[in-house]
Amino acid sequence: MRRSIRAGLSVLALGGGLAAFYASAPAKAAPAAPAAPAAAPKTDAPAPRVVAVPPPGYEKVTVAGHTALAEPNDVAWVKQALTDTKPPPKNGITPADMIQTLVDKRAALTKQMVTDLALPDDKAVNEFLDTKVIETLKKLDELRPPVFYLGEPRYHYNGVANAAAVDDSLPFSIDKPMDDTILPAFYNDKDAADVRAKNLAAGLQNFDANLAANGTRQATPSVFNLFVGFIQEKQIDPLKLKRDQSWLGSGVANFLAAKYTAVVTGVEKNRMLQELTSEPNLFPVSARSVDLAHPLDEASMKASVVPYYTVSMQRKATAVVAVWIDQAGEAAIPRTLTALRAKMPADGAALVKVIQEATGADLSKYLAAQ
Repeated sequence: MRRSIRAGLSVLALGGGLAAFYASAPAKAAPAAPAAPAAAPKTDAPAPRVVAVPPPGYEKVTVAGHTALAEPNDVAWVKQALTDTKPPPKNGITPADMIQTLVDKRAALTKQMVTDLALPDDKAVNEFLDTKVIETLKKLDELRPPVFYLGEPRYHYNGVANAAAVDDSLPFSIDKPMDDTILPAFYNDKDAADVRAKNLAAGLQNFDANLAANGTRQATPSVFNLFVGFIQEKQIDPLKLKRDQSWLGSGVANFLAAKYTAVVTGVEKNRMLQELTSEPNLFPVSARSVDLAHPLDEASMKASVVPYYTVSMQRKATAVVAVWIDQAGEAAIPRTLTALRAKMPADGAALVKVIQEATGADLSKYLAAQ
């Protein structure tokens, strides 16, 4: 007979049988007095973290960072399984590796960012690297979602299949405490204790490896988005570009973010640019059809088309900036930013002239619809 085991990470629950496993939010204190009505809760207040409550009759077993709740008869072999669980082997460049790379290359990266963005000093860059990039990579490196195996509310009966069904997805977040998550594991109660322990240890090691790989997979897009946000919010937004000038902001932000992300993560810049500018065959709005110097007004489009048009604008803008830099060199960006900070052009056509005067490149044909 196959039985279930509850297992997890920061709170690891393991046990035999199919005893109920509950999840609930923390209890709230009763109001001090009924005379005064309680204030209405803020709609933007974060929901309380969901905490899994183990069933009665289970014992806690903790070994090397894994905690288990096991039925008394299972404690010995479960403890052995936790003891035998080895750290997962390193696979690829981890967030910790990226932090070290940033430490090693920080001076050069900071200098490059100051130059590219034509900044007066490196204060904003260093603050961003410390509070955003490094902190995010630390969170990804330390990502340990509280996981339990088996239980409610993620289990339900699938009448079509005549079997129990379970949602085995793991919701990840580095911005807030994660809810406890319940996932399944099974063992055969006819197996000897040492076989159960061996199989469970292997399963936990594989699970730990998958968690580490997930943090690594999220690192590159997370770092890229952070660089885009810094460039867009701190450097581009103050220019107050008009709609027919906005291509410059999104294109420069994407291009430079790919450049800086490559330094931290080791992913090639050209590979990221290829992904940013490649268009699926059946994409509803072709980037080639977009005239960046004369973009359509959102009010003139169907609401369902607007997101696709926006993506195509950004895709084409990135491609145009890549061509521009290839022709005029990377000094073209700081020269243009300096010129725009001195005097903003009136419209998109005037922006093209400023770019041509500052860098010697005429981008008109690349901006036009094709």
